[in-house]
Amino acid sequence: MQRFKSSSSDFRNFRTNTVPNVTLAHSLGATSLRRMQMTWYQSKLSGGTAAAWQNNGTGPTVVFHHATALGPRCYAPFLSALGDSYHLKALAMRPLWQDAPPPNPRREWDLFADDMIEWIEATQNAPVLAMGHSIGAATTAMAAVKRPDLFKGLVLIEPSGVTRRIRLLLKLLPYRLRQTKGPAAEVLNGPTNWPDLAAAFAYYRASKAYRRFDDATLRGLIEALTVPDPTGFKLEYPRNWEAHLYATPPLILPTLKRLSLPTEIIVGKPSLFMDPSIAHSLRNSRPDMTFQSLPDYGHLLPLEAPGKVAAAARTALDRLS
Repeated sequence: MQRFKSSSSDFRNFRTNTVPNVTLAHSLGATSLRRMQMTWYQSKLSGGTAAAWQNNGTGPTVVFHHATALGPRCYAPFLSALGDSYHLKALAMRPLWQDAPPPNPRREWDLFADDMIEWIEATQNAPVLAMGHSIGAATTAMAAVKRPDLFKGLVLIEPSGVTRRIRLLLKLLPYRLRQTKGPAAEVLNGPTNWPDLAAAFAYYRASKAYRRFDDATLRGLIEALTVPDPTGFKLEYPRNWEAHLYATPPLILPTLKRLSLPTEIIVGKPSLFMDPSIAHSLRNSRPDMTFQSLPDYGHLLPLEAPGKVAAAARTALDRLS
């Protein structure tokens, strides 16, 4: 096992594996990594072996947290569009760790916030800039509320969560019953394997969630979502974790209101995953937060329009640096 070294003299020592040609759980072609100039680093945490995809940028450190059902590789166009002006570290959530246990019905999204805190403490010279998308934005906010000393500023892209009404309704339902409704039921009933990438493309092309993606962007996303298996290709992100997260969304507005750090919010058009009432209330209660709106794009805007969202994120990061 190698020890990762930083040029910073006060960088906290930690033990880590450098894994240049591996995804979180499966092999990845070396050409893809060379094109992105990014490398996987693995670090042992209390909950398993965390993995982060890092570039060779020399600017400020920016920790990135991804969305449900996706992984860092899915954001390759977005991260690449940010350029080498930042030292990007895309931390994978525990559903993609090689040795992560199955979801615990008693633990909700805040588990990922705890993982992020532990990983930053173990591997980074805090405080750091942090950026997240969807659940990644929500859990980044949770981590910053718990440990503001670890962060210098946040960029939250479409932070997910539910309203008080939806949260109360979900709490009235047993956990197993929640998985038979809405997005949780859809993912559990959806396919996980395809004989080839063309079949996977046909499935996603027919989905309303990806109707605004052009064919080239969608093909790239499918390649990042899947890994080879003996029957063809399968989803890398476990469906049981995806369903668990859809069944346990937090009441996010109080967390966002409690943030004490400089924070910038990037939003797309209203969607199921970020109720417009949440953004409206946050704008009114926290006029110190800067909002950027990209109404031509949906909840998956960093994947749908990586260049435009990267430009907005770069503006936000530059103001926070």
